[in-house]
Amino acid sequence: MRYGSVEIDPDKCIGCALCAGACPADAIFMECEKARPRLAKENFCAFCGDCAAICPKGAVTLISPYGFSRFFKTLDREGLSLPRL
Repeated sequence: MRYGSVEIDPDKCIGCALCAGACPADAIFMECEKARPRLAKENFCAFCGDCAAICPKGAVTLISPYGFSRFFKTLDREGLSLPRL
């Protein structure tokens, strides 16, 4: 059963891997050669919103089939600094 989807905008993504690290289900992983996140285990995604909340560029979008997007976590990105890798 497909509950919805997670979209990662490659034009906004900077390859910081914060979304992959924040995912409690390990559903997102980084592609080594492209350094871009990919949803590998879509069935494992619980739509918790952690990946979208932590993304400093707003590249991750959760698309809920139930219209509950207002319940997903939001983060004020003003003044947010990226950790050094």
